[in-house]
Amino acid sequence: MRKAIITGAGDVGIAVVKFLVSNGYEVSIVVRSEEEIGLVRGVPAHPYIGDPADEDLMIKAGIDKAELLVMLYDDETNLRTVQIAKHHGVPLMIALMHDKERYFDAYMELNVTAISVADALLSKIANYIRPSFKQLLFSDENIQAYYVVISSESPYIGRVVNDVANDCGVAIPLIIRDGEVLLTSDNLSIEVNDKLLIVGDKESVVICVERIH
Repeated sequence: MRKAIITGAGDVGIAVVKFLVSNGYEVSIVVRSEEEIGLVRGVPAHPYIGDPADEDLMIKAGIDKAELLVMLYDDETNLRTVQIAKHHGVPLMIALMHDKERYFDAYMELNVTAISVADALLSKIANYIRPSFKQLLFSDENIQAYYVVISSESPYIGRVVNDVANDCGVAIPLIIRDGEVLLTSDNLSIEVNDKLLIVGDKESVVICVERIH
């Protein structure tokens, strides 16, 4: 499962956690106090209390496995946290920036995506983690082939791949899950973020692609 870490709670942090979990992420949330822990009770994330600029704490939270770090504290704390994330190879770092005039250049130098408007944070995260849901691979007069990425809203999550193929009148010979190619079988079910190869006549494929996403 894909791993993300959020530093900071509040309404923004909770919204980010819920969004990431709905898109197939395992999420840790690092907060500074028991009071903040109270804000995230019931939220589907692993909570950790302490300074997000503490490397030992961030290792416990899973920084060495994270592919995404979202930072919501003050800019100084965020920038110290970035140093830890870079040391552990986190590929994508997004920060809520509070003082653009003072800190924008520092974020850019560290290759951090800095957002100064909280309401824009979720859409920016979505742009990074949600690939285009369909990709046309081949088309001629009769046959089309698409890759389709399964969203968290797909009605086919949990369905057996072969059953879906039969319902749509197409072939789904394989799926890609977490970078691994899986050949379809009678007991392989669809999960969020699976990438399905769909092949068949044009009309059936187009209908299936729109339904299955």
